[in-house]
Amino acid sequence: MLKGKMTIELTDVNTGEVNVIKEENMVTNALANIFAPLGHLVNADTIYNSYNSYFRTLLGGLLLFDNNIEEDASQLYAPSNTNMVGCAVYNTQNNTTGKMRGGYNQTESEFNSKQKYMKFVYDFTTSQANGTISCVCLTHQLGGYNGYGSNDAVLNTGATLAISPYSGTLQYVYTSYTGGNTGDKYSGCTVGTTELLFLLDPDNDTAYYFKIKNANSISIVKRRMYLKSVSVFENPYSQKALIEETELDALATALNTSYIAYNYDVNENCLYIFSSASYYINTNGTFQITRIKLSDWSIRQWTMTNTTNEQLNTNGMRFAFADNGFVYLKGNNSPYEIYKFEIGNSANVVKMKRNGMGSNDGLPMYAMNGRIYYQTSSSSSSNRHIYILNTETDTILKTENFEIYNCYNMPCYTPVLNHPMLLYCSFGNYTTSTFFIPANYLATINNLSEPVTKTADKTMKITYTIQEQ
Repeated sequence: MLKGKMTIELTDVNTGEVNVIKEENMVTNALANIFAPLGHLVNADTIYNSYNSYFRTLLGGLLLFDNNIEEDASQLYAPSNTNMVGCAVYNTQNNTTGKMRGGYNQTESEFNSKQKYMKFVYDFTTSQANGTISCVCLTHQLGGYNGYGSNDAVLNTGATLAISPYSGTLQYVYTSYTGGNTGDKYSGCTVGTTELLFLLDPDNDTAYYFKIKNANSISIVKRRMYLKSVSVFENPYSQKALIEETELDALATALNTSYIAYNYDVNENCLYIFSSASYYINTNGTFQITRIKLSDWSIRQWTMTNTTNEQLNTNGMRFAFADNGFVYLKGNNSPYEIYKFEIGNSANVVKMKRNGMGSNDGLPMYAMNGRIYYQTSSSSSSNRHIYILNTETDTILKTENFEIYNCYNMPCYTPVLNHPMLLYCSFGNYTTSTFFIPANYLATINNLSEPVTKTADKTMKITYTIQEQ
């Protein structure tokens, strides 16, 4: 069992007055989830070697937030009504122009293996982490690199945002290993043949695909994952057995199958399919949304109108993304503004606010707790930022992190049912990968009894001690 305590020292540089705040934290289920086995993906070397020493990697990031966060062990990522004020990384100084991240104090930090505690000490200058601080959390080392975004984050090509506790690959989408014409957003869609992966359910050992049979017909395909059990008469690397294929009711409105995008919304337990007749939508032009509920396979459709004053891009299989009752599309021309439409109400549209970036040249990868994560498809390593769209504040910020997974080929990230930290990374018919965890998780939650405000006339020292009880 872990127990943490924290001290904040705010020092007025003009008067020398020091304000000291002491608090204790609670520990979430984040570390328990990271160490939990996942079916047949059990290779201890990955955990024991890759993340060792654990205090440095799994707890080596610091996050400061402006609002309290519910002290619930299942609160694994910061909610959208909470904004990051500051951050820091174990054994790392901030040598960038960014003013969000502080620096590690090597001299005062302490690791004691006999008493099993680590004391992290971080210093913030007068220009760093200014604002109201209500909550302080430990996170992964990578999550400390502006893991929730800022308007002045400087790209760090050595810090991705995803970690993988598992080794080995489960060939869900690679055609040669499924026994079906399977794929994902990376591989594209051939109407009538391609099965597109949209959800994984390891508890029931099932991978979910959908197939657009024709403009009026969609079927749901379930295939065995071979994560929980394997028949001695089958080879999981040569075939993913078909469990069942369910043909859904005929669509009331035919799909424009020329351009297709999709995503699974974990909030609603629904598959969303977006369709367009062209690779762009003019003002007053239309696109379609088809929603399929997993609970009963019921279908609902909407025809949406582009009520913005610019063309919207509908090219590629990531041109739209649904989250919690809204759909997000971007403009067809620079600076690629992102627009938020209420599903079923085209008149309710909001343009997202860009903070600290020239354009939104990114594509939606996944959503987590009210935030949608975008990654640019640029082949230049100097431009492969991660952009985070906050669905509550309608703002877009960038992190210091370099890509989600270390590959500019834009892998697909498939949600994993009942495993809120997991995503499956794949590359369609090109190759496949494994399960990943976004590293900006909340390992601890430490709410202050009263918020404190750091201003430009104050320095700040945060001492965070975590100990095994």
